[in-house]
Amino acid sequence: MTHYGLKVAAEWSLKSYIKERNQARKEFLVGPALATYRHPQNHIGLVLFPELTYRRTSRRGGIFEVGLAPAYAYYFLEGATYTPDESGGLRRVRWAGQDAFLPTVFVGVGKDLSLRRQVPVAWFTRLNVMQQRPYNTSTLIRFSLEAGINFSLKKR
Repeated sequence: MTHYGLKVAAEWSLKSYIKERNQARKEFLVGPALATYRHPQNHIGLVLFPELTYRRTSRRGGIFEVGLAPAYAYYFLEGATYTPDESGGLRRVRWAGQDAFLPTVFVGVGKDLSLRRQVPVAWFTRLNVMQQRPYNTSTLIRFSLEAGINFSLKKR
């Protein structure tokens, strides 16, 4: 039902502005992300995400974001995999697996602590909905839930 993993990402602002009426910061962000997870006794997944995100941060630090990512995934099989060789025997296949296109949409919420406490950190949760193509002879809808921390490397 659940598979543990780790994701590392970076993001850069394409456009950022502050609404005068409510002092909310609105940003369009782009950046790469790399995730890995383990499906016990089955496979290890490696996913590369180029993400495009719209984020709204309220004057008190509340975060709402939506975005999309046309991801590429490769799945390494955990068990030993063999293929027949020319002499009729079996030869072990190293790094056996399969790749897939994984278009993803996501929505997230969180809190930016740098606005009220001067700490360059924000926490967030994000729901991802992905469609794995191909999956056998069809497609497969996948869901993932992220919980994480954003560290800001520059002052706003």
